[in-house]
Amino acid sequence: MSSIAETVPVALPAAPNLAEAARFFEQAIKVGCQDAQVAYMLGICYKRLGRFLEARTTLRKIAKPDAHVLLQLGLLSFAEKDYLQAEKEFLEAWQQKPGSYEAAYNVLLTRLCLGQAQACIALIRQLLPLAPSDEERRFLSLFEALLSCLPQVASGSPNGDKEREGLLASMTAEEEQRLLGMLSGLGQFEAAYPLLRRLAGLRPKSSPAQEAYLEVVLIQAKNLVDKGHWDEAKELLSPLSSLAASEGTGKTPPRPAHIALLNMLGCCACMLQDFELGVWYFGAAMSKVGNDAWLNQNIALAHEWHGRLDYADTHWNRYFDLLDRRTPVPPLPNYLEALAFEGLGRLADAYCKRDKWNNALGYLQRAHRLKPSDPDTLERLFHLYNQLKRPEDARKTLRRLREVRPNDPQFDLYELDIRDVRTVDDIDRMLGDIRKTLNRYPNDMRVEERALAMVANVLPLMERMSRQLTDQLNKVVDQMRRLPSYQVNWPAVREVMRDLQDEFLRLRRVTNKCLSLVSSEEHRRAIRDLIAHMDRKIELCHSMGG
Repeated sequence: MSSIAETVPVALPAAPNLAEAARFFEQAIKVGCQDAQVAYMLGICYKRLGRFLEARTTLRKIAKPDAHVLLQLGLLSFAEKDYLQAEKEFLEAWQQKPGSYEAAYNVLLTRLCLGQAQACIALIRQLLPLAPSDEERRFLSLFEALLSCLPQVASGSPNGDKEREGLLASMTAEEEQRLLGMLSGLGQFEAAYPLLRRLAGLRPKSSPAQEAYLEVVLIQAKNLVDKGHWDEAKELLSPLSSLAASEGTGKTPPRPAHIALLNMLGCCACMLQDFELGVWYFGAAMSKVGNDAWLNQNIALAHEWHGRLDYADTHWNRYFDLLDRRTPVPPLPNYLEALAFEGLGRLADAYCKRDKWNNALGYLQRAHRLKPSDPDTLERLFHLYNQLKRPEDARKTLRRLREVRPNDPQFDLYELDIRDVRTVDDIDRMLGDIRKTLNRYPNDMRVEERALAMVANVLPLMERMSRQLTDQLNKVVDQMRRLPSYQVNWPAVREVMRDLQDEFLRLRRVTNKCLSLVSSEEHRRAIRDLIAHMDRKIELCHSMGG
């Protein structure tokens, strides 16, 4: 026989299935079960599932609620931050069961959340005899000492203050941790903040106390920021900004909280239009954490909002370089890629609006590398290459665009956009090809709009040509006016005038073609004005050309 004793295997306890339990309890009540314990258990299931309204309704249906039911109702009210109702229900539970330390302790927490510090001190003295252990009585004494240190309840006795401060100084790490956990877990800033601030002041060398104090301030500041209360958030955080200069001392908060403090102060400064201060806070945070994607983004935004795009450019590029798998992001599919793509596109637009074409091109090329087949990005790249007079790159991009969107009639006009138009003949050929494209795709609004835009882009060139011819004409006329008639070389003048007349006539014919291609009254008026101007100059050339 083996000397090793065999044991019966024991199954691990099953994980509670609250939803299934609630379903069974509901069925029991539906078929007529009147047992108050079943309703109580159903209420507990609802509470743990977060279905507070159903839990309260179920518990209130119990005809004669005992201390346990009242205690659960109080906990529901407390979770819903209805502290007056919670206090009433906890007191009723305590009255039914005077020896219940749990009910009395919950009354204490409820009054603390109601801001009744003096009432809490009086209640602690009633709680001490009910405490189940010496450790619990010690904890209540520490809590009473901390409450008594608040300015609004201080006795004013120096000896009493020193005694309480000495008691708090004697706290062990475990006792301090429990006290901090209780205050931080209240979820009530107005109640926890003054106590944590006082405790942090009394225990300046305690990192947990400093951390808990800073965390509750940061949470409240975040709540204010989410509501757009930037001034209030800044006022709350500013007294802690001196911690940024105390790195390495006992007063310095843990690095993550320190960085969060500086980052939030930077956000508040920027939203209050103090961009330089915002950049300083973000820079101070980054000096402690190193190159961080989100801090680089915040610095870039601050510079951009301040109108200093050149300074923002460096940080934007660092931001996109740092967006990798190590960056903490929400659990969404392809979040980083989508974020980078949209951000690069936005920056390309921002730089285009300021005529900074090369900067815009850099961002758009990075966006194209993320999504090589995105038609909108390819189209924007084409126009940007065309703007920068890079026809080969524009043609290459247009070929790729045709592959992605093969049957888009606008691309026939894009081909014309790449042409180098400098002379009247170039304009004439372009207008003829635009007319052919419009005839090929009748009633296509996109083609018509693009054609109109191309003709509108040609108009400044024709106006410039007209001004150049007019300047030549005026120069000849001025020279003639300064010379006596017998000194004028009339054959040369007539030859020049005939040449200028021919140039004006050619330009006028091309301009007249534009008139039939545009529908906008503004453009038609500009073309008619140009034609009328050229008609006057043609008449002058004719009169002097003989």
